[in-house]
Amino acid sequence: MDVDFLLTETGEVGLLSSENLFKKVAGILFDHENGRMTLEYTDMDYLDLNIPVEPEFFGTLDLALFIHVGAVKNNFISQAYQVPLMFLNDPYRVEIFKHVRTPPKPLESYFYFISHCVLGQPVHRLDAGDEDTLGCILGDTLPSELKFAPHLERRKAIESRPEFAYTPNAPTMGLGGGAVSHPSERMKIIREARKRPEDGDKDGTDEGRKD
Repeated sequence: MDVDFLLTETGEVGLLSSENLFKKVAGILFDHENGRMTLEYTDMDYLDLNIPVEPEFFGTLDLALFIHVGAVKNNFISQAYQVPLMFLNDPYRVEIFKHVRTPPKPLESYFYFISHCVLGQPVHRLDAGDEDTLGCILGDTLPSELKFAPHLERRKAIESRPEFAYTPNAPTMGLGGGAVSHPSERMKIIREARKRPEDGDKDGTDEGRKD
């Protein structure tokens, strides 16, 4: 599996995989010290991406409220959704973005994002040492030329109804009232759950648990 990191002029960011992610991603963890990203899955497994993000994109990532996650197969978008973007060892980001939610219409949001991508770089390659694989996973195809696979196109048609119209909101420093919101504490919960001996109360016991 190869993965590219893409950006729009308005500061939206996303990942595009060369094949479907076999597990649902709960969030993306970014380490600003080494520039690496980690996919955090809903089952608490994870995948460390093996190519660092260029430092010039760190500022854009810092202002991103969420990150798009998608996959392409035979030049059709086969997966598309949004997840929280968290920074390693940055508890203040969790607090600032705790009331922020992902867009309610993920396909409309992803289509807007992929249609406006202007920059990108590889962030994961199956063989990172092979320079011939470092080009865009789309080859000569532009991101804006991608279409949804039939099963997603049907869902997008529902989202495209006037009452569900998607209005993009670029992230801002002040996170004003118009900012898009998402449950950004989910990443924190997942990582804390790994430290607990088992599900239950905070000290790891099952007291008060109902089966």
